[in-house]
Amino acid sequence: MNGSRVPLPANAERPFQVFVNGVPKQEGVDFEGRGADLVFAGELVPPRRMTAKSYARLMFWGRYKTEHSVDLVFHRGGDRAIANGLAILPPAEAG
Repeated sequence: MNGSRVPLPANAERPFQVFVNGVPKQEGVDFEGRGADLVFAGELVPPRRMTAKSYARLMFWGRYKTEHSVDLVFHRGGDRAIANGLAILPPAEAG
């Protein structure tokens, strides 16, 4: 898998439940864990920052969002934790 990377939160422990735009993803099929990152099979589009211009456009015409949001349910120190809207990084350079 050589798609987009998502850094894991500090001290995140397995098992992971990964959701992209609220849809559950399966490890080994949609993503895999590599070190401190989750690496996805495809490229994800990070959310764009909203500006005053984009808010005005949204009010009058609406906007179809092609961006992705990655959420993670994991364990930390034996407790269950949730991280929402994780950073999406571009695929790693092949080297």
